[in-house]
Amino acid sequence: MKPAGADMGDYTESYRDYVIEVAVEQVLTGVKAHFRVLKSDAVTIDWRLVPIDRLWSTEHRAAEAGFQAAREAIDAMDKPGAGAG
Repeated sequence: MKPAGADMGDYTESYRDYVIEVAVEQVLTGVKAHFRVLKSDAVTIDWRLVPIDRLWSTEHRAAEAGFQAAREAIDAMDKPGAGAG
């Protein structure tokens, strides 16, 4: 995971043949994270909100949750017979 762009809370990482982008934001109720997936600069999975299923004590933990959700989405998408989604 490495910082991306000029905004704090934006991260990127490579996973298999994909690039994952994660955005973390502070909101009134805590922290939220979104992710999207690119392949060869084309959007494969557009921005999705990461479900909050546990406490994220830091921005870094929220970003990690975003990357994990994106990796799971990529794995599900790449299964034989699975559609893009």
